[in-house]
Amino acid sequence: MKYLYSYALDSGVVLGGIGTGSIEIRADGRLYDWTIFNNGSYAERQEIRRVYYLTQNDFFTGIRYGNKVRILQAYDYYFGASPYYTPWLRPVKSLEYMGEPPFAFLNFKDDFEVKLRAFSPFIPHDLKNSSLPVAIFEYEVDKDSDFIVGIRNPFESGRIEFKRDTLVFSGEVTSKDPRYGGNLCIKVVRSPWLAKGDNFPLFKEWNEFREKGYISTNQGDKWGFIGNKNKKFTVILGWYFPNHLTANGKNIGHYYENFFNNCLDVVNYAEENLIYLEKMTNEFHDALYNTRGVENWIADLVGSQLTTLIKSTWLSKDGNFYIWEGYYQTSDERKVGEHPYTDGPVNTALNTIDVSTYFIYTLTVLYPQLAKNLLLTSSRSALSYDNPLYIFYSLAMPENRSKYVERVIKDPSIPSSIEKLLQTVKEIAKETGKDPKGRIAHYIYRDLKFDEYGRNDLNPEFVLMWGLVSKYTGDIEFMKSLYPVAKEAMESVLRTHSYEGLIYSRLPSGFEWNRQVFSYFKDVNIYDNLFLVVSLLGIDSFHMSVNTFDDWTTIGINSFVSLLGISALKILNELGGDKYNVENALSLYESMLWNGEYFDLWYDPISGYRDKTCQASQLLGEFYLNLLGYSLLDREKTRKTLLSIVKYNLKEEEGVINGAYPDGYRPLMREYENPLKIKEASIHQDTPWSGVEFYLASHLIYEKMIDEAKKVLKEVYDRYSIAGNFWNHWEWGSHYSRPLSSWLIIPAYLGLIYDGVNRVLTLDPAIEELSWIIVLPDFWGRINVNKEKTEIKIIEGKAVLKKIDIKGKKITRIVADGKVVDGDIIAEKEIIVEYE
Repeated sequence: MKYLYSYALDSGVVLGGIGTGSIEIRADGRLYDWTIFNNGSYAERQEIRRVYYLTQNDFFTGIRYGNKVRILQAYDYYFGASPYYTPWLRPVKSLEYMGEPPFAFLNFKDDFEVKLRAFSPFIPHDLKNSSLPVAIFEYEVDKDSDFIVGIRNPFESGRIEFKRDTLVFSGEVTSKDPRYGGNLCIKVVRSPWLAKGDNFPLFKEWNEFREKGYISTNQGDKWGFIGNKNKKFTVILGWYFPNHLTANGKNIGHYYENFFNNCLDVVNYAEENLIYLEKMTNEFHDALYNTRGVENWIADLVGSQLTTLIKSTWLSKDGNFYIWEGYYQTSDERKVGEHPYTDGPVNTALNTIDVSTYFIYTLTVLYPQLAKNLLLTSSRSALSYDNPLYIFYSLAMPENRSKYVERVIKDPSIPSSIEKLLQTVKEIAKETGKDPKGRIAHYIYRDLKFDEYGRNDLNPEFVLMWGLVSKYTGDIEFMKSLYPVAKEAMESVLRTHSYEGLIYSRLPSGFEWNRQVFSYFKDVNIYDNLFLVVSLLGIDSFHMSVNTFDDWTTIGINSFVSLLGISALKILNELGGDKYNVENALSLYESMLWNGEYFDLWYDPISGYRDKTCQASQLLGEFYLNLLGYSLLDREKTRKTLLSIVKYNLKEEEGVINGAYPDGYRPLMREYENPLKIKEASIHQDTPWSGVEFYLASHLIYEKMIDEAKKVLKEVYDRYSIAGNFWNHWEWGSHYSRPLSSWLIIPAYLGLIYDGVNRVLTLDPAIEELSWIIVLPDFWGRINVNKEKTEIKIIEGKAVLKKIDIKGKKITRIVADGKVVDGDIIAEKEIIVEYE
């Protein structure tokens, strides 16, 4: 006997709505990682982060044809199947699985064939229907067959009720239980039979199903069964679990509570609206995956990360949106030991600013209200005078610390009164000018509180995201409301950590430096944790100069961070009417870092130290400006830099590593070649992050460097297609949120720039003939580009434009909804742009 085995089970298409909890359907046909109960890795509460009320062993579908019964899974004899006791009850011989989020297509093959299409509604701009707590399974058998669906009751001491064509699972639990007040429903469209029992699986029940095509048991509440006879049948799994508690017991609930009162409401709504939900989700799928001019594997890669938008998100009852930075996977039986092999945040890490910067475009066009909500929430994190952390971040700076010591020597009562302490620190900050007020927090931590303020890149990143969301949505009120926060965020870092207008990093600015210094004192009996104390040996006594590459020490003028800063100043000038001297800052930046091929990683004009590493993300600030129709750098420098990144950072069988020396030196776990002489370099420099690779490929495509972009994307594709990881990209945790930047590939191919304020759409396609999806905050549909014309078929929304510009083309005529345009372009169905 010869077997061909491919280990393809690490992830699958995620079923569920945005912020509802989820289930994964994987390549063996089973349902994994049930977090619909506010439990497991989805939860903030530590006591339930390893609790799963249902597993992949608690749900099945069976098919009866003649005297043959098959379990629709490519796994093992299970659910009572046995080659000895019940040889006629078996798993299927083979299974073909295709994941194209939001759909999973499964083809079960045996003596008969069963096709399954599983999905949850995912419709751009339609948040209600994209956040339904529902999974829909559409089966088609090539012969008339009987089917059975079985599911174990997720409540240990629960009950199963028959409600016409629906099984309802519920139970009595305490108010601290995440299932409290909730229930689970499974519904079959068209006249099913229903049954329940305690001691499943038993030979008696399976034999009855084999003989009659149904189960008649009605004793017990541990297992529920539902089924009927048909070639086609639809199963709707719906849930309602409103007890979504934070660590301190606050119930933030779910958005779906605004529309439903229980799981019966959910499944009935799904059935009543099934035609619309299926049609619109299918329209989205087809527009995304049915391409012309763009290879299918690229579209596949772009769509793969939509799973994270379901898997890792919270959407509270009041509409607040949160997304885990990384997913600390606790459910998988193959991941043994105290920590899953993907690592990840054990405690809460939501809406991480430096990571969100890479994927905010995706949110902005797919669900603009979520993008705005994320920034509105983050804006409330700005460091204020009434936040006790203001004291620590003020005194972290040596200029303030020295004056504080002088004050305390003269008046030792200062630190004994919080009011007096705060007033003293404010006075000192005003005197020195080193006032950290307005700094943006890193992420949302436990109990929805904000974390730390030690990262310089967060401030310009907030500004860039504010600019992008404002311009693309055209929401002037939103723009105005967050402008003061954006401006103060940049002013704060310019006041405290700048060098002649450029953001300046100083020690401690990387955790690897901390580790090295800590190693000198690890046996000194002063404190249990010297990791932070050793920061006193730097300049700032707290981390104030870290960036998204936090385990990678840089000082002085950092090419990545400082260009973000200049770009943010450019945005403030353009949108806020400010007058920052961007030209001088850029000139200084280039004079210190440009080496003829790319911008050096960092240069410290005070010490004279320099690191010549080529960093993969060094042009992210310029890319953001390009998305808005602006620029800073000379295009030739941009192109040279991108080519250098491909030349030095793209490694065969690895991908694009974050940092590379031109001579090929790999410092991983060895000493750097730069003057800092870190003895054990961080892995951050020497590893590929797919979220960065997607950004880089997008930038290359915008610059018409298609071949180089494909090389970058192919490395990502090959690396993650192994073992079923295609829908699960890792960084600090699985289903990491940075790779949601994959969506940037689409506007890059279109050469798309959108000004929602002035209603101008610019297109500069990277290839001559192209057919793909187009998604903007106001409408989405399908776009077809050729040498003579560009057609936009609107599927949802309304286009209201002042101008369409096709780069390099002279437009001869525009037709909107069948009428020749002479003025504003308004369309709900179609726009045709003809040109020479």
